[in-house]
Formats: sequence, structure tokens, C-alpha cells
Amino acid sequence: MELSLCMISIKVNDVEKAVKFYCDGLGFNLEKNYGENIVELSFDGHSIILEKAEKENTLNYFENAQTVLGIRSNDLPADMKELQERGIELLFKEPQKCPPGIFNVIQDPFGNHIEILEFQ
Repeated sequence: MELSLCMISIKVNDVEKAVKFYCDGLGFNLEKNYGENIVELSFDGHSIILEKAEKENTLNYFENAQTVLGIRSNDLPADMKELQERGIELLFKEPQKCPPGIFNVIQDPFGNHIEILEFQ
């Protein structure tokens, strides 16, 4: 069997608001609009699909099994400052240690968690 990653899908309940968050806030690129309920973004060579869902994600980051998008940072403290300047809230005030380095977590407007990681 030969499988490869072709896209990551993020469920949101307001596609227009999601495009603004992911493109303006995180630097993703808008690639294609498939209508009012689904758009394709790209980020670092990967396709990201934003698809309309009826309800926000209510999973607790610390308690629930879930898929979490991870974004690499080369300077997490500087990126944390820039994210805050863009109005994006961080889950932790300071970078947290993890086996490969340090990380922090942001949440999109729909309750989806995104880890920002700096490998050391």
C-alpha cells in the first residue's frame, strides 16, 4: 500500500471568518474557493481545506483525544509576540517544554487547536 498526505481538513462554522484568521493571522494562502461552504488554502506546500460545520469544536485541549495541526517556528518567543499583536490568544503565557523543544498553543475562532513548535 502506498499512501501519502494529500490535505488537512479543518471544520469551521464560518468559512469567511476562518479564511481571515488563517490567511491574515497565520499567513496561509487562499488557493481556491469551492463555494460558500468550502475553500482550499495552502501553507508550506500543504493543502488545507476549510469546510463549513454546524457547531464549533468543544474539545478540551488537555483532556480530549483530537487531531492538532502543528506549525514549526524558528523563533517561538518572537512569533508568540507577533501572534498576540495580531489579536491571536495563546494558551500559555510562556513557551512550554516538550521532548523536541518548546511549544505554545493557539485556538482558532471555532475551537480548533494549533500547536506552534520550535525544535531545539
